[in-house]
Amino acid sequence: MKLHIKNKIDLDGQVELVEQSYPVKLTEKNGHIYLTYTNEEKETVMLKCNDQELIMTRFSTPKSIMRFHRENPALVAIPTPVGLQHLQTQTSVYELDVDQQNLKIHYQLKQLEGDNVFANYQLEIKWL
Repeated sequence: MKLHIKNKIDLDGQVELVEQSYPVKLTEKNGHIYLTYTNEEKETVMLKCNDQELIMTRFSTPKSIMRFHRENPALVAIPTPVGLQHLQTQTSVYELDVDQQNLKIHYQLKQLEGDNVFANYQLEIKWL
């Protein structure tokens, strides 16, 4: 089985399209879908999703966790060269189609205080 990730990133009008594919292990448990793969940095990444949210955990040093909730902003902690950055994701589109084996998420990555938006993302994940 293959995982296909397509992410369209809009950073102040500069648009970048990132496409990645990895062999993936699929597990279904307690109403969640787990997709586990190894990225190009040789880190294990686990995607855990249901019809309400996606949690993306990268088992790196330090560990990186991103959350995307269908209705509510979600807190995230992202390691950067200047230390751990605490941000939030604001999800506008969350469409899980288990039969078609895909998940679409449109979100903004924002600072915790104020309305400063780092970037807008259109993420599509397929497992085939």
